[in-house]
Amino acid sequence: MKKVNWLDHIANLLVVILGITIAFYLEGYKEEANNRQQEKEYLQSLIEDLETDIEALDTLGYVNKRIANALIKISNATSGAPYPKDSLTGFMFGIQYNPPFAPQRTAYESMKSSGKLDLISDFELRNEVVELYEQYYWGTSEFDVSLLNHINGFVKPYFMENIVFTGRSSMDEAFLSSSEFRNIIYSYRYLFLAKVDFYERVRGEVESTLDLLRAYEEKL
Repeated sequence: MKKVNWLDHIANLLVVILGITIAFYLEGYKEEANNRQQEKEYLQSLIEDLETDIEALDTLGYVNKRIANALIKISNATSGAPYPKDSLTGFMFGIQYNPPFAPQRTAYESMKSSGKLDLISDFELRNEVVELYEQYYWGTSEFDVSLLNHINGFVKPYFMENIVFTGRSSMDEAFLSSSEFRNIIYSYRYLFLAKVDFYERVRGEVESTLDLLRAYEEKL
């Protein structure tokens, strides 16, 4: 009977186990390296998108303040307050424009649809990003839709049916004493100023999230 070299068998088995373990380790290391690379790429794309959003919100902030000023002047005029008569026509045309905020969502939606949000390994940072896009950006859209409906449903129809131009840049100001117009303009003013406040809050959230993303990126 041939003697079995158990020591040799055990050594071969250990070599096989070691080889499999190393293969699994290398595969895991490769996958982890790929994930970290993807994470860096997504983070950079998110940062670029939010930087663009900051610029857009700053531009909208300037435009919105001009519209808000027009709304305040016109609504106050319906209660008898003095107003710059040479600017009334410009004010009336200006308040019919409600510029919406169109955030850059490419990177976020790509991560969301592909299930890659978990690549942001920092749980709190990931929640900050999701909250920004799903709550704050959603809120800006709701404000924009509400104001657009108010403009299309009340402001523009009233303008077309009741405003009488007396020249190229002048109009009959009798509409300022109309209770219907007063109701329209005050409700518009309330909605628009609420939007302006919310936009400023959103800008703060974008800037805060952007700072967190930049700091996190530096640690990778």
